[in-house]
Amino acid sequence: MPWPSEEKVARSLRARGAKCIVNTKLPGATDVIATWPTGTSWRIQVKYSENGKPSWPSSKELRRLKITATKNKQNPVVALVHANGSIEFFSARSGRKLIPPNIRKR
Repeated sequence: MPWPSEEKVARSLRARGAKCIVNTKLPGATDVIATWPTGTSWRIQVKYSENGKPSWPSSKELRRLKITATKNKQNPVVALVHANGSIEFFSARSGRKLIPPNIRKR
């Protein structure tokens, strides 16, 4: 698997009903784009750490992520993937913790 932490984030969001594109070469410091049927869309920068807490993106990465998200009418999001497998999502604008929508088909 070429990008294990990015794929892990995408699998987690797909389980909540999102369609995801995983590509670390996307413009604007973007690793994953997640879109829900409601129209909500997240442009995500993924950070991972094997030992300890994942580092927060640099100010340059955050700036690029926010600019690209704004141009595409998406929410800029930072996903922190911890060594224990847990994933936390944060708004790149406010730093506030986010909970992904859960819109699975039943």
